[in-house]
Amino acid sequence: MKMMDVFLARQPIFNINKRVVAYEILYRQGMKNVYDESCDGDTATTTVVSDALINFGIEGLTQGRKAFINFTKNLLLEDLPLMIPPENLVIELLETVEVDERLEEKIKLFKSRGYVIALDDFVDSDRFDQIISFVDIVKVDFLVLGTEERKHVAEKYRAKGIRLLAEKVETHRDFEEAVNFGYELFQGFFFEKPVVCRSKGINVSTYNYMEILKETVTEEPSFERLSRIVKNDMSLTYKLLRLINSPAFYTNSEITSINHALTLLGLNEIRKWVTLIMLRDVSSDKPDEIIKVSLIRALFAEQASKYFGLADRDTEAFLLGLFSLIDAIVERSLFEILEQLPLKDDMKSALMGVRNPFHDLLKLLKYYEKGNWDMIIDLSSDYGVEYAVVNQLYLDSVLLASKMMNEA
Repeated sequence: MKMMDVFLARQPIFNINKRVVAYEILYRQGMKNVYDESCDGDTATTTVVSDALINFGIEGLTQGRKAFINFTKNLLLEDLPLMIPPENLVIELLETVEVDERLEEKIKLFKSRGYVIALDDFVDSDRFDQIISFVDIVKVDFLVLGTEERKHVAEKYRAKGIRLLAEKVETHRDFEEAVNFGYELFQGFFFEKPVVCRSKGINVSTYNYMEILKETVTEEPSFERLSRIVKNDMSLTYKLLRLINSPAFYTNSEITSINHALTLLGLNEIRKWVTLIMLRDVSSDKPDEIIKVSLIRALFAEQASKYFGLADRDTEAFLLGLFSLIDAIVERSLFEILEQLPLKDDMKSALMGVRNPFHDLLKLLKYYEKGNWDMIIDLSSDYGVEYAVVNQLYLDSVLLASKMMNEA
């Protein structure tokens, strides 16, 4: 299950002070920075939305600013914009969209939910009169319209309280003219060309794993919701049943449903084994050794957690160790990855290098792996742990990790 590279392009949108206030997210099939005209609009937009959410992380992609994304009429009617929170999205209507009553109702819905609505490549057509009262921004194509038309659009729509965005601004003269006419937002080669972004694609199974993890750490996790996620993925169902029948979870009970199997496992074990299987899948093109090291760290951290004042958080300590090499596995920055992982803030801080008991536990592990015995003794003594205990815990973790790797 090798992870594939996925691509998007983003082009910044500036304010009058030439500061970036948003990004337009564009479909790309590779590092070549052009749109493939053979790709239909529905496919392009669906790909942009799914990759932005799953593979890049929408906030990381836009650095916390809004994303301008084009939507076809079909995808607007199917409520695709609702997948992205309104604080992260500007819904762009393509110039080819035909407005009718069904679309008008959808635009009203999006507006009531707090979404910003923009018209793309706008040339002052009466085609949008039916929905113009819901529009927040018109994007005016400066390559298509001349000076008088740019001015006319500005005067007409500023009077309606609509913000003006000058797109395809190619020169300083274009920018100055737009400012004089009252345009507030700017986009084009004069500022910056679209930049292609590449990430590792997370397949459907991996997305389901993340959904399971999120469910297990909610305040009121539901086995019913967990079973629905598993049922939708045949691979997950198979792996769950294989797991239940493994020596690690040998049971005389006859499994009657996915819900039954999950209940027998329990939340803590579901969380632990799902993360292990997930890492095995997403790192299929990596040596098994990197997963084994992650698992050894996880098992050690789980057992040693009580010595670091974390006895009631041993399962979280397991996840800490398991995710301690996640950036090397998925080849993305740790900061980006942690934004999408359902871990508590002190665990994320520990992985990023902030000093706390979780971080000290991770440091102890790294010292042991490097054979830095003086530092091991110093750090162990800070928490009142004897070196002999640390040594035994690590050896036990190595043996158990080998067993689990064979069973997973």
